[in-house]
Amino acid sequence: MTELHASTKNALEHIRYLSETIGGRGSCTPQEQQAAEYCANQMAEMGVQDIRVETFPSMASTYRPFALAFAAGLAGTLVAWLIGSRGGLAFGALLNGLGAWGMLAETDLAANWTRWLLPQCQSRNAVGIIRPSGEIENRAVVCAHIDTHRTPVFYSSPGWQALFTILVGGALLSMVVSALAYGLGAVFAWTWVRWIGLAAAAMEVFALSMSLHADFTPFSPGANDNASAVGAALELGRRLIKEPLARTEVWLVFTGSEEVGAYGMSAFLDAHAAELGERAVYIALEQVGLGGVNYITSEGILIKRPTHPQALALARQAKASLVEFQAGELDGLAYTDVTVATRRGLIALPINTYPRTERGETSHWHQMSDTLDHIDPQALANAQLFAWQVLQTLDQNRHRVPDKADQDSLLLA
Repeated sequence: MTELHASTKNALEHIRYLSETIGGRGSCTPQEQQAAEYCANQMAEMGVQDIRVETFPSMASTYRPFALAFAAGLAGTLVAWLIGSRGGLAFGALLNGLGAWGMLAETDLAANWTRWLLPQCQSRNAVGIIRPSGEIENRAVVCAHIDTHRTPVFYSSPGWQALFTILVGGALLSMVVSALAYGLGAVFAWTWVRWIGLAAAAMEVFALSMSLHADFTPFSPGANDNASAVGAALELGRRLIKEPLARTEVWLVFTGSEEVGAYGMSAFLDAHAAELGERAVYIALEQVGLGGVNYITSEGILIKRPTHPQALALARQAKASLVEFQAGELDGLAYTDVTVATRRGLIALPINTYPRTERGETSHWHQMSDTLDHIDPQALANAQLFAWQVLQTLDQNRHRVPDKADQDSLLLA
């Protein structure tokens, strides 16, 4: 192997510190706080300005809202069976409808009744600003989340992950079917529809048991997810200090509570989106330590949110100017921090590296095996280079974010 570049060595050291010295960094935990303070201290050492650690309320678990939604659906089925009248069926329909709404909204990172009922905790973002060499004409936000996920069994193998995907859709469908069945039963006095709801409830029982199980598992060390992105973003910041952009102010944001619903980025947008302006470009680095570089074209667990056309045009321009490697396009499996920015109509670009199965690579996503020894330095370097090129492209456009015409021309090229 060729000698590693200094920035890659530094990024690996950040990964080592986060994943080994600190270890699992669950949302709202003291370990997550240590990671935020580490990022703030690193930014201070390299000369980033206006550094602050901003606190915000968050959920401590991504699974409790889902568990509450499934429990509501099961309670609706229980009521429908215990009270066989039209009123009982109507109440069963209401509870299943609430369960379906809560689950669907939670997968879309949207406010819903489960969040209103569950207790919250305190999480934090570490934020810093790097000024350009000239007048500020626009802004970019580079973000990476510091927290790590729990390690439930349904992430333990490709087979379990496929089953989990089916489970998510099946659990939602079961509550929708139950709500419709009980609703029709209440209107037409069809007590037999309770059997439909009972069959659907089996899926909710399984989903509830998986949700409860997940919160008793340890937190992943999170070397790839997401210490790799934190390390890459810190080193990108170091380079920006030495080689500032001409017209683009860059904000570095290390977010907490991404794993439980992107609360950190939501809090950051609530506090700063107006100040940043509607032309600001949000770039999320997510799992950049193994595989080939990609930019994400759509995100979401159930509802797929397409990446902003101007963000895609920017990524394609950056890709066209790179000769070291070719970045790919990929549909996201779940969400990243900037999914909440995309939901608000902002220009947001998620960047990751995806394992190459032909080489036997696996991401170790949400597993205890997500450790430093599985990080590929070349993947890390490529992700840093692509993010750098995106920022350079943005800055060299004299701060005109690529528009629809740019995107169409790149598609035809």
